[in-house]
Amino acid sequence: MMKKTRGLALVVEDDPTLQRAMLAQLEAEKFSVLAAYDYDTAVRHLSKSRPELVCVDLGLPSESGYEVCEHIRRQPGLISVPILVTSERSSPEDMAHAEEAGANAFLKKPFTMRRLVKYVVALLEGPNASRPSVRRLRIT
Repeated sequence: MMKKTRGLALVVEDDPTLQRAMLAQLEAEKFSVLAAYDYDTAVRHLSKSRPELVCVDLGLPSESGYEVCEHIRRQPGLISVPILVTSERSSPEDMAHAEEAGANAFLKKPFTMRRLVKYVVALLEGPNASRPSVRRLRIT
């Protein structure tokens, strides 16, 4: 029996190798996936679709991932979309800034695809899925 499609995910990642790995993993988890390398492409995708999940790298060219998060949270139809931030930077200040910008979870790079799936499942299916909490998902 085929697994039900989980919906649309948007991956905003400027590292082509990591972006391909994330796309492949999310597709294996039965998501339809859109990809963006930068803020402008992400905003274009978001103007045409409502993803079930957005994965955002903080270190993007031009505007940062923080701006992507803030853009999402300003859109009435996207306010409740879970945002998973990924970054090499993981100081308490970086995490707090991501949370203030609207992120629901923070995944430190480098990460395994297995860990990515763990975070995605926790965001979408966990006990607090309707109101994901950043602190709940800061796992090691």
